[in-house]
Amino acid sequence: MTEIRPFRGLRYDPRRVRGDDVIAPPYDVVGAEAVAALHARSPYNASHIENPSGDGDAKYGNAAAMLAKWHEDGALTRDTRTAYYVYEQRARIEGTWVTRRAFFARCRLHRPEEGILRPHEATIAGPRADRLALIRATRTNISPVFGMFLDPQQAARTLLTEIAKREPAFEATDALGDRHRLWAVTAAAEVGTLTQVVAASNVTIADGHHRTHTALDYRDECAAKAGKRWTGNEPENFVLMGMIPQDDPGLVILPIHRLVQAKPLPASMADRLSALYRVERLANADEAWARVRANALGPTTFAVLGMEGPHSVHLLTARSQEAVDNAMPVGISQPSKRLDALILTETVLTPLFGIDRTVMTRGDRVAFTESVEEAREAVEGGSCDIAFLINATRAQQITDVADAGEVMPQKTTYFYPKLATGLVYNPLED
Repeated sequence: MTEIRPFRGLRYDPRRVRGDDVIAPPYDVVGAEAVAALHARSPYNASHIENPSGDGDAKYGNAAAMLAKWHEDGALTRDTRTAYYVYEQRARIEGTWVTRRAFFARCRLHRPEEGILRPHEATIAGPRADRLALIRATRTNISPVFGMFLDPQQAARTLLTEIAKREPAFEATDALGDRHRLWAVTAAAEVGTLTQVVAASNVTIADGHHRTHTALDYRDECAAKAGKRWTGNEPENFVLMGMIPQDDPGLVILPIHRLVQAKPLPASMADRLSALYRVERLANADEAWARVRANALGPTTFAVLGMEGPHSVHLLTARSQEAVDNAMPVGISQPSKRLDALILTETVLTPLFGIDRTVMTRGDRVAFTESVEEAREAVEGGSCDIAFLINATRAQQITDVADAGEVMPQKTTYFYPKLATGLVYNPLED
C-alpha cells in the first residue's frame, strides 16, 4: 500500500560541525527568542534554514543561498549511496528516560482521500503558504513529516533495535538534554525488510500535516509545469518522513490542556454541567489530574481549575458514556465521539462559553499547555480565567479516526519529543 524508498541524504559532516550545535526543533514549536538563540548557536544551525532571517519573501532566498553555501563549505555532504536513516531519540519525560526509534525514508505522496497517507488533524492556510515558499526556494525537505505504520510481527522494531547497537554516524544532545543518534542503513536485506513492512501498511501522519500538504501542493505544481514529461517517479512525488511502528513503546503523546479566557464565568456552572457530569470538588490540581489519568480509558473525565475562584479544583466525570455520545454532533464516527478534546469542546466549551471549533482555531480565547503546573499557575496568576485538564489522545484513537475518514480538531495531539531538524535533509533531486 505504502511506497517508501531509500535516498541519498544531505547530512552534516561531524568532522566539521558539532551535532549539539546544528540540530533544531521543527519550525512550528519555537518562538522568536528560541529562533534567535538557535541562530546564535552556530552559523550552520538548521534553524537558519527552517526559520530563515530576512524580510518578506527575501528570507526564502536567503535560506536557499545558505543551504548551498553549507554544501560548498563542506559542512554538509551528499551521500553517494541511497540509504534509510535509523534515528534514535532519548528524552526525559516526567523524570523517566524514554527511548524511541524510527527511520527516515522518502515516502510517496498521496491525497488523503486515497486512504494510504492519512492525516489526523486539519491544517490552516498560513503555515502551508510559508512552507511552500521555502520548498520552492530550497528544493529540499528541511524537516521531516512523522508517520506511524503497522508492524504486527515487530520485524521493523526488532531490526531498528539491532541497528541501534552499532556505532552511530551522528550524535547530538539538544538544549533540553534529549539525545539524538543516527545510522545510515545501506545493506540490501535491511533496506528490504523496512520497505516490505511499510508496504503492507498504510501510514497515519502523527506530526507534520502542514509539511505534507505543502509537499503535495509542490508536487502538483511541478507536475503541471512538466506536463506530459511527468513520469510520477520524480523526487517531488515523495516527502521526507520519519517512520515509526505504531506500537513503539517510545511513541509518547502528551495531553494538551485548555486555558480559557471567559470573563465573567457563566453563572451556575456546576448546575449546568451536572446534567452530563458528576461534579466533585477536590483539594488540589495534582489529585484531580491523578483522577483524570485513572479514567484514561473511560468514563470521560476532566479536571476544572478556577470554576469557583482561582484556587478551586473540580472533577467532572461522565454520568453515562451513552449520554455523552448522544450530546455529540450527529454524523461523526464513534471514534470521533470518544475524543476527550472534542467532547470537551462540544459538551462544555461551546454550550457554556460559546467556544466552538472555529474559535478554537483562531486561538484568541483558548491557549494550550502540556503542563498541569502551568495550567494551575495560569489560573491562580490570572493569565486565564479557567482551565480544563484532559487526557492525552492515544495512538489507536488517531488511527481509528483516520480509518473513519475523519480528522481531529487542531491541538488534539502533542507527540513528544518532536523529530529534530538537521539529522538529514532530503534534496529533491536524484
